[in-house]
Amino acid sequence: MACGRVGLTVDVLLVEDDVALGDVMAVHLAAEGLRVRRADDGEDALAACAARLPDLVVLDVMLPKRSGLEVCAALRALYHPSPGVVMVTARDTELDMVLGLEVGADDYILKPFRPRELVARVRALIRRLGRISTSISVPAPALAPDPSVVRGELRIDVGARRVTVGDRLLRLTPTEFELLLLLARAPARAWSRKELLENVFDSTHEGYSRNVDSHVMRLRKKIENAGLSPAPITTVHGTGYRFEGG
Repeated sequence: MACGRVGLTVDVLLVEDDVALGDVMAVHLAAEGLRVRRADDGEDALAACAARLPDLVVLDVMLPKRSGLEVCAALRALYHPSPGVVMVTARDTELDMVLGLEVGADDYILKPFRPRELVARVRALIRRLGRISTSISVPAPALAPDPSVVRGELRIDVGARRVTVGDRLLRLTPTEFELLLLLARAPARAWSRKELLENVFDSTHEGYSRNVDSHVMRLRKKIENAGLSPAPITTVHGTGYRFEGG
């Protein structure tokens, strides 16, 4: 994707109860060529998603009626595939950040933030979504045909974006799918957190390494809950992670 505007087919739901801040965020997202809808509480956010599921949700944690954490968890439970989620949380509330990742947020941004930082995080997630969705008009590099990746009982159907363990379907977020695919395509290769940030999260900011760890933890849990235990993603101490088995 170029450094300018992204495709107009990308639909973003902005959920922020601070009207002034939401106005600023909406202006900068719309300037990127995004279609921006607004919701100012958790119940309105879920209703907006039920009316038309967005490609991406920018979701504040502290919301009236239902918190951003509840909304994110509901989106992951109700929709498969579900939209990308960028969680917005206060800089002095690290627990919210951790909980947001645990309930399925793809990324997070800490208040206070500059509009260009928000745009950068949204752009990065859109690039990720563009690799796995035909509804988002974001240029993606051409890949050689790769209909499936099979590692023992684990099967990744790349074309359908479907992952199964035996006959059990894994309900993965867009980021979890991308992370698993990268690791499984290169079994036994040790990936550093920095490499995973660059290749999966489209980020070079090592301060986001917690994002990698949280996604790996959640991915392992889903694989093990599907019956493959221990999960074939192992920790390489001092480096990062690798996929075990061919």
